[in-house]
Amino acid sequence: MLDYIDTIREFLIENFHPSNPEIANVKLTTDQLLGFLFQTFPDGCISDYDLNDILISLGYKRFTYVVESYSEVEKDDSTIYEVRKSLQVGWCLKSEFDLHTEEVEKKA
Repeated sequence: MLDYIDTIREFLIENFHPSNPEIANVKLTTDQLLGFLFQTFPDGCISDYDLNDILISLGYKRFTYVVESYSEVEKDDSTIYEVRKSLQVGWCLKSEFDLHTEEVEKKA
């Protein structure tokens, strides 16, 4: 049977580096990171405890950071755009992939 702990450790080393909230381009909770990993590896092949141990051994730290979500609210005769902020506790990773958000104007 394949040892997924070592395989996932190698996958993380090859694709990410430990980061902090200011420069990370990937911020995920443990559950979100497991969900991402289970897109490549068998579902349930490691536990959240295993992932926690892997990340800590690779120099990652848990951070508290702000997550923003956007919504449109109709108020009177206009549309208001709200930015809602909440706190999240998770892992900050740096990927070499370009994950910048791009703005696209809505065409009439």
